[in-house]
Amino acid sequence: MMKLWNFLWYYLLGVAGIGALSTAPFLVRGEGLFDVTLYLEETGRLIEQFLKPGSWTYQFRGEELNAFIFLWDPFLYSMTILFGALAIGFSLAALMAFLTVFLPNTYRTAIKRLLGFMEAIPDLMVAFLLQFLVVLIYKQTGVHLFPFVTLGENRLYAAPMAVLAILPMIALFRIILLLIEEEMTKNYVAFAQSKGLRYKTLIIKHIFRNITNSAFYHSKMIVWGSLSSLFVIEYMFNINGISSYILDDFRPIVIATVLIMVFTPFYIIYQGAELFTPSHMSTGDTIKPTAIWGKSLRSSSWRTAIRKGLVEVGAHFKNKKFLVGFSVIFLILVISIGHSLIQEEDVKNFTLIYDEEGKLVSSKPHPPSEYLLLGTDWLGYSILDQLLAGAKFTILFAGLIAFLRVFLGFLLAIPYALFVPEAVKKRVERFVDGFHYLPLSIIALILLRPVLMGSTSGFEYTLTERLVFEVLVLTLLVFPLVMVLIGNEISLVMRQDFMTSAVVLGGSARHVLGRHIMPHLRSKLGIIFGQQFIQTLLIFIHLGLFQLFLGGTSIMYDASYRSPPHSVTFEWAGLVSNTREAFMTGHYWVVVPVFLAFILVIIAMQLIVEGIQEVQQERVGIYLDKTSYWERFRFWSKDRGKKKDAEVAELRRDQFERVKKKSS
Repeated sequence: MMKLWNFLWYYLLGVAGIGALSTAPFLVRGEGLFDVTLYLEETGRLIEQFLKPGSWTYQFRGEELNAFIFLWDPFLYSMTILFGALAIGFSLAALMAFLTVFLPNTYRTAIKRLLGFMEAIPDLMVAFLLQFLVVLIYKQTGVHLFPFVTLGENRLYAAPMAVLAILPMIALFRIILLLIEEEMTKNYVAFAQSKGLRYKTLIIKHIFRNITNSAFYHSKMIVWGSLSSLFVIEYMFNINGISSYILDDFRPIVIATVLIMVFTPFYIIYQGAELFTPSHMSTGDTIKPTAIWGKSLRSSSWRTAIRKGLVEVGAHFKNKKFLVGFSVIFLILVISIGHSLIQEEDVKNFTLIYDEEGKLVSSKPHPPSEYLLLGTDWLGYSILDQLLAGAKFTILFAGLIAFLRVFLGFLLAIPYALFVPEAVKKRVERFVDGFHYLPLSIIALILLRPVLMGSTSGFEYTLTERLVFEVLVLTLLVFPLVMVLIGNEISLVMRQDFMTSAVVLGGSARHVLGRHIMPHLRSKLGIIFGQQFIQTLLIFIHLGLFQLFLGGTSIMYDASYRSPPHSVTFEWAGLVSNTREAFMTGHYWVVVPVFLAFILVIIAMQLIVEGIQEVQQERVGIYLDKTSYWERFRFWSKDRGKKKDAEVAELRRDQFERVKKKSS
């Protein structure tokens, strides 16, 4: 009964949080950036509407209809696409992972490289490429593979499911392989090897069964990303799903209704699994040396900590992957900043282009030519100039947001992990978990639209205010999740045996934090930063598709012409907004270069993250040898009956000595 009460209580807390988010746009619609009075008034009105079911209405073609009844059909349509895509993606991921672990190390590495590259391709570009491929095949062969755009009352399922399933498949596949690598370091695997257990039996009966729970809980992050991708896919395929209706009626009651409908099924699946099934994730109680935490934190030397941090970062430059990824991003920033310093005009505009003889060559949008390397967009702005000028805004602000998420999360994770009682921590985790069941892109759109969207008379807020507001919103929406993630990492370190010894021997707070926790945490903070950086870039892409750009969206009209909205900072997402128009009109050069630029930066950051992981794994001895776990085990299993026992024992002693040497 207590579990059922907790289940309902946290659901109500989630609904209350959704209500608070639904009226948040009114914070910036009154006097100044944060009009708390207006926000409280609108929140009160929303509560009144919730208490009166007759006022849950949706305005459609001048009529007011019951919101839940009217939105139920498009909601089912969207959820059918989403759950179908997740089922396809997760099933393929499990099958591919099962087959991959039996492949030689060379083939497995090649597959991981290929999927890593595919993961760097934004979901928006995947949809664009699929549509482009269908059109190209039709033009060349006359064969229409399948419909890719919804027309009239027809409904589309296959194409959006296929596109939406790709990223969940890749993400879960890589997670399963990582979990298997970690599981292969467990003591029972060595025991199974010593008993001569067959490789297939170990994989099927033990390892896959033991990683099931972890894979299930990791899937929350995948579902979270898929929720945001769903709205992008619906836009690209012109699907009349739930996202199109929330954009047509932007009132708080509609926003709350849609978010509650999306939140509910995923809350039931994941929270129900956590509350009504026994947990196998606990690894013991966390050591809380309360007596020592208050006496010497203030005396810690921040200069020493910074110096150690710089030394830690410097060590990563010896890793080739980290060095290549960092060099690519650093070079792009240097070129972008240099371009702005050298050029009098960051982005040149071309209305008409004439050749040397004065003949008209082209009008906007200009295709790539000898006069313009990458062409222009519909406003005549050079694509190349926009990529060069916008790179610094895109990369630096994505890095700033990722840094603030990790920095604030780390600051709060220390007291969260070390002082908060376990019962309270579980409540916090369950409340914060609710964010995984809401589409981040749509929430960001709801909060940022009133500030970033300009009008014919200009912007209500300055550029600095718009930039600061966007950074704050994109930081605050995610940092609670980062805090819990880092807090759990600290708790895992505090459960280790060496931590008990350090506390018993009277280690000070500075000693325990600096000598024991931080060495295990620094590399993981770098990995989390890289993940948040990539996620922020994807959010920029999603917001750009809905014409919300970093720094603001400029809208210009005159008596006879309405120009497309464009970014005032020319950040890369400003070109993303033209994706559907580029596909419909055949002006592919407008969006392809910016997609390639995003892919390049994402791959560079992936290399940085992989470099950090390799450095960390080498330090803790996960990569015990150049030969993989699977091949070592298969070698032992295969040769156990062919080699003499003495030879096999000698081989294992050599392996053990190498492991011991690296660990020391």
